[in-house]
Amino acid sequence: MNFRRLFGVYLLLLALSLASTRFLPPPPLALSSAVQPVTRLGVQAGQNVRRFLESIAFERDLGRRYIELRKTAQSFENRNRILERELERLKKAAGIRVSSSPNIITVAPVVGLDPSPLLSRLTLGQGAEQGITRFMSATVPEGVVGQVVEVNRVSSVVLTLVDPDSKIGVALEGKKGRGLAVGTPPDRLRAEFPKNVKVTVGDTVLTANFGGVFPSSLKVGVVDSILPLGPNSVTRVVFVRPAVDFENLEDVAILQAL
Repeated sequence: MNFRRLFGVYLLLLALSLASTRFLPPPPLALSSAVQPVTRLGVQAGQNVRRFLESIAFERDLGRRYIELRKTAQSFENRNRILERELERLKKAAGIRVSSSPNIITVAPVVGLDPSPLLSRLTLGQGAEQGITRFMSATVPEGVVGQVVEVNRVSSVVLTLVDPDSKIGVALEGKKGRGLAVGTPPDRLRAEFPKNVKVTVGDTVLTANFGGVFPSSLKVGVVDSILPLGPNSVTRVVFVRPAVDFENLEDVAILQAL
């Protein structure tokens, strides 16, 4: 009974609502004209806000893509530099192999330098597995580097010509007489020749097969200075500037021991 009564009230109110809206007069033209600019302004403002937010989102996405592209480009640049360095190293290694003695065993990379200013020794990234043994000679196209003094399975150590423990038989190109040169840190060799050997600054110094360590006629360096002879001198002492820059080597050729 209550439900029927409520339903009747609902129908009555619905009919009154329809009747009132049907017979309402249209809004005055002046009111419509006044409201229309405000409405249009609101719509335009909404569109501007939406475009502004879309622009911010687009710029943020563009910034992220720019950062990602920069990282990718940097990665490619780093890889390119690595490849260029490796290509240059391989070219040098190939040059060493072509210009070195036929009894070359291997071309080994230099992976370390002795930090002591009183020593001059190189660590190579190859060892017994590549056939390297003690007393083998190390060379580059410019000249002699030194000899192998330590070897393990995967690395080895080269004593360079300017190390104080280095001794090498030497001769002057185009002149008679042999001598012995010892390392004089940081960057010279001290060579002694017989007193009657005529030496001049600029003479080329070569290896002499003296002691059976190095092959003969490999370039050692050039005479840099000559000590004056004393009244009791029995040898002529000269200082030799090596042909090789030991601190900037990347690869060396290892020659078969004599």
